[in-house]
Parts: sequence; C-alpha cells; structure tokens
Amino acid sequence: MTFVATLVGFSGAALLIGGLVAMLLRAEQLFPIESGHPRAEAVLDYKLVSLNVFPNLLLSPATGACAALLVDAAGGGLIPLRADGWWFLPSLALFILANDLFAYWVHRAQHHIPALWAMHSLHHSAEAVTLVTGARHFWLEQMTLTAFFPVVAMLFKTPPAVVTAASFFYFAFDNCAHLNVRVPLGKFAIVLNNPQFHRIHHSIVAEHNNKNFCKMLPVIDYLFGTLWVPGKEEFPPTGLVSREKPQGFLDGALWPLCRRRLPAVTRTQFDPAQDAAGRLSS
Repeated sequence: MTFVATLVGFSGAALLIGGLVAMLLRAEQLFPIESGHPRAEAVLDYKLVSLNVFPNLLLSPATGACAALLVDAAGGGLIPLRADGWWFLPSLALFILANDLFAYWVHRAQHHIPALWAMHSLHHSAEAVTLVTGARHFWLEQMTLTAFFPVVAMLFKTPPAVVTAASFFYFAFDNCAHLNVRVPLGKFAIVLNNPQFHRIHHSIVAEHNNKNFCKMLPVIDYLFGTLWVPGKEEFPPTGLVSREKPQGFLDGALWPLCRRRLPAVTRTQFDPAQDAAGRLSS
C-alpha cells in the first residue's frame, strides 16, 4: 500500500506540474513579450534542455552521493531548522534567504570568472527567452554545483517539508522568470523575481550589464548594488552582444570548447567587431 500511495502521489504531482507547464506555454502564445522567432530557435532550446536534464538525471546518484559525503563531513548541517507549528514559516524564510544569497554570489561568479562564463554564456545565448530557456544551461554547471558545493545543506539541517515548499517558490519565481509573457508590474517588479525583472539580466543593452542577478529576492540586488528597476514598457532584446549562439546539438554539448569564450568575462565585453577580427586572425 505504501508503494501504491507513493506512486499515486508522484503521478498526481506529475499531472499537476504538467498541467501548469501547459498553461504557462499557452500564456506565452497569448501574451508574448516578443513573437516571430524562427521555429528552429524553439527546437534548439528543447535540444539544449534535454542535453542538460538527461545527463544530470543519469548521474544524479553520483552527484547526490558526493554532496551527501560533504554534508556528512560537515556534521549533517550545522544549524537545525524546525518545521513544527509556527516554526515552519521562519524556517522557510531563512532557508529561502540563505539559498538566494548563495545563488546570487554563484551567479555573479558565473559572469565574472572567465571559465565559469564560458559555460554560463550558453544560457545567455538565447535570443528568444521563454519558459524552456530556464533549463537551457551547459550540462556541467548544475552537476558541479550539486556535487561539490552543497553549501546551504552544510549550513542548515532542513526538514523535507521546508525544502518542498521552497522548491515550489523557486519554480514560481526563478524558473518562471524566463516566461515570454508581457506583464508590466511597475514598481511591483522589484518585489519578487518575474519575467520583466529577469529579462533585464538577459538584455544586450549596455546599461543593463551585470544587473538583476537574484533568483527570487530583488532586495539582494539592491543590497549589493546590482538592482535595475525596469520601466513600465522596458522589455529589451536578449542574447549575447556578439549574437553568438549554438548551431546545433553538438555545439551545445561542447559549447565552452568550440569558440574563444574564455577571455570574455561579461556579456557586454563580447564586442562584435573585435570578435570578428579575432576570428579572421585565428
């Protein structure tokens, strides 16, 4: 009975998530920020997402075991969080804040350390940012973070209920921040991460460079001087300034190795003229 109940639970969750994703994809068709991108762009997104998701699923036992060893070596979490009674909400808030702070500095490192940007630039090469783009990352990025940097898990011993609730919020305000849905929020755009706020981060406009790094809480960008408050109708074009993007599945699989990305640190340093000259001289 336990197995059957678990199976029913997973099936119900899968149906719920599938239905939600279908609704969000439909919203992108009805209220797009931009439309008219070639169908090949969407197909490429799905290819790159599969290239990220399947290796991570395949190797999840190994990456999970590596993370567990590190967490155990740190004592299984230095600070125990509680989920009983009124403790649940402050524990959830603290867990989300810790995750967002860690993710913020990892994200900034991905834009400022050349070797990390060489991988992360695959995500930013998307010129049509959609819900699917949220999972369009170089396959080694998340694997490395999961296996070798379980920092929050080493810091907090977190109850499963808190982790589950936090996962829901991160889906709503991190993954859905890539939605191609035009919803101008005005001043409310800096309350929680959303498509307009995060689109600034993907922008090729020079003044948007290195802005809006947070996963969920824009207040973190404010505290560290990287906040850009989007104007009412500010929905800039996205991608790499060089307009460089993968040409296919293999190019995405070998993205950091295929081109001369290591000298570049931030996306606005991809100067098209210099990049073209560099290619001619090589």
